[in-house]
Amino acid sequence: MKLHKLSERVVHPLEEFDLARVPGAGLVFQVAMAAKSSNLEFLEGQMRAYFGKDTNPQFLSSGLEDYFLGTYYFNRGLYHFAQAGLTHKNEKDNSFSAYRFHDEDPLVFNEGIRLACRCGERRGEKTFGATGDPKTTTYTTYTWTYEW
Repeated sequence: MKLHKLSERVVHPLEEFDLARVPGAGLVFQVAMAAKSSNLEFLEGQMRAYFGKDTNPQFLSSGLEDYFLGTYYFNRGLYHFAQAGLTHKNEKDNSFSAYRFHDEDPLVFNEGIRLACRCGERRGEKTFGATGDPKTTTYTTYTWTYEW
C-alpha cells in the first residue's frame, strides 16, 4: 500500500490537479480530501480517472460532493458511513473534509492511473455553480493505493 499526499496545494479556478499518478497495476483503496476557498463552487469539480495512456477521463462523479456520496453541496450535514463520509463542513469559511473507500466500487488499473480533480467545472462556455465563479482553493488530499 502506498500513500500519495498533496498538502496545502493552491489550485486556481477550473485548474485540474492530480491526487495520485501511478504507473503499472493496482487499485485505489481510499481518498480523503480537505479544501477551503472563498466560496463553495469548487464543489462543482468532477473527480476523474485517466486509465493507462488515455487522455480522456472516466468521470467518477457529477460533482465533488457526489464523489463523497453527498448531495447538493452537502446540504444534509455531516455523515459517517462505511463507504464515505463528510467529517467537516463550515459554510462561514467555505471548507470541508470527507473520505471515500473504494472497496465496494473498486478502481482497478492495469497500465497506470492518474486520479485527478478540477477546481470548479465548465462544459463549453458554461461554468457550473450558483454564480459560475469558482475561486482559488487550497486542497490537502490523501490517496491510498495498492500497487503490484
